[in-house]
Amino acid sequence: MHPSAHDIAVQSALFRDTASEAVRDALAACPRRRLLAQDLLLTPGEPNRTLYLLLSGTLQVLLSGSDTPESMAIVPGECVGEMSVIDGQRVSAPVVAADDCELLAIDVDILWKLADRHPMIARNLLAIMAERVRHTNQSLAESHARAETSQRDALTDALTGAFNRRWLGEMLPRHLQRARVSQRPFALAMLDLDHFKRYNDTWGHTGGDAALRATAGLLRTQLRPSDQVARYGGEEFCLLLPDTALEQARIVAERLVLAAAQQPVRANDGSELPPVTFSLGLAAHAGEQSAEQLLKTADAALYRAKQAGRNRYAV
Repeated sequence: MHPSAHDIAVQSALFRDTASEAVRDALAACPRRRLLAQDLLLTPGEPNRTLYLLLSGTLQVLLSGSDTPESMAIVPGECVGEMSVIDGQRVSAPVVAADDCELLAIDVDILWKLADRHPMIARNLLAIMAERVRHTNQSLAESHARAETSQRDALTDALTGAFNRRWLGEMLPRHLQRARVSQRPFALAMLDLDHFKRYNDTWGHTGGDAALRATAGLLRTQLRPSDQVARYGGEEFCLLLPDTALEQARIVAERLVLAAAQQPVRANDGSELPPVTFSLGLAAHAGEQSAEQLLKTADAALYRAKQAGRNRYAV
């Protein structure tokens, strides 16, 4: 064995504190394997009876569990293949050469004979396994957190922080199914900002955006934690009110209309803009009514509120 490769092997974490002529002789007798960049060393599902100690180059262990694969780098002095060597199962994760690599191939029988004579090898192997498991768990947890954030962003309106229309299309039918099964009331409100084009023309699009954000903020503070708000499009919002009968929805709508008329809009520069009022159309879920039908019912009520003069609700 080339001296530098020999030093890497005997000084690796696996053979730490086990220096002896027997270990050195056993490692010297192990074959070496060379890989070119992008060569696959271990393939998931295939059997493996070899622990590979990396002498030069870099390997990548590709971790599963996310749409964007995570990877763990293996550098000289570290080993791969320990999982299948220990439990006798097939390879669980692909290992690929990130660049040209040289490895020491230690057969499982040789490894266990060395471990029988030098228990520290088994202890070192357990420490390596624990570190790998901890690293994998952390990587997958971070990947899961990123996936959750991405999913949340995909269902959230960037401007107002309310849910978006895609979310509404997924969740409204679920709410209606839950109401049918539990025989609990459910109400929906369609909300539209009054004279929003005029507000935009007067205060600019930044003022209009501020009005939308202020409306979403008002709804969040005025509604119950169980109520949900989705931006339906443009200046329209949908309010999902579970366990709410039509008469209770009337009280909610009246409170929202009064609160909106008294809440000024805060522009990006901190200046105060006039309040923006809105109109609401209410609809209560009944029987086998679909989400689309309930939306149409609420939209028709919203039209009546606007026809009646705006800044009010209608049923």
